[in-house]
Amino acid sequence: MKLGRFLLGVVAAATLSIAPAAAQDKIVVGAYPANPPWEFKTESGAFEGFEVDVAAEVGKRLGKEVEFQDMGFQALFAATSSGRIDFAISSISVTNDRLQNQSFTQPYYDSDGTVVGREDSTVASLEDLKGKVIGVVAGTTGDKWANENKDKLGISEIRSYNAQQDLLLDVRNGRVEGGAGELAGFQYAMTQMPGLKILVRIPTGERFAMMSRKDHPLVAEANDAISAMKEDGTLAAIHKKWFGVDPDEGTSTVTVMPLPKAE
Repeated sequence: MKLGRFLLGVVAAATLSIAPAAAQDKIVVGAYPANPPWEFKTESGAFEGFEVDVAAEVGKRLGKEVEFQDMGFQALFAATSSGRIDFAISSISVTNDRLQNQSFTQPYYDSDGTVVGREDSTVASLEDLKGKVIGVVAGTTGDKWANENKDKLGISEIRSYNAQQDLLLDVRNGRVEGGAGELAGFQYAMTQMPGLKILVRIPTGERFAMMSRKDHPLVAEANDAISAMKEDGTLAAIHKKWFGVDPDEGTSTVTVMPLPKAE
């Protein structure tokens, strides 16, 4: 074998070994798997969750195998930037600061706050909380929101709980009118605890999407796949699978959006 041909073969082999996963018909997706219902691991070690289903469907539509990697939340940002993974999922909010160094697909979930109550509750607006007792889980965004708005809304009392399940049990048993907190966590819990409903949705502006390194060549293709999933009802079906209800009209789960751009 001639030396030139041998060296070309070595270079080609090395190039293949460091080629990004996307070029090898595989998408590598990093996830923090202690984050139900977004992503978690089963006893067998398999990844499951809302965003796992979204990423798997994106890969299917792009004709690529999806490999999920178990990572810490903070490690996801360095892993996308370095190219170790193609995408990261883990309820990652699209923010202008993050868009300076990362790229995102269009969002697929609006991470709003909420007040959850019994199915027979007459509360239908924030104003209806006047004179009512509500509960929160200590240290959460719901706790912060309730205390910031207690006087403005005329909430008579805020009771603090250490666990979401204890809060929801008291809501269901009528000990408090409602519980304030993050929408997804309550919706997921309600699939296991009947008799409750969302009383009020509180927009926060936070939206979740798949994150990648800046200007990753697959971002546009993944974004198109997510658009198609919204249009044909696939994303709505994934939402209903994990939260037990259809997504609200006008939310990013059903509304096709452009790629987020840094300001």
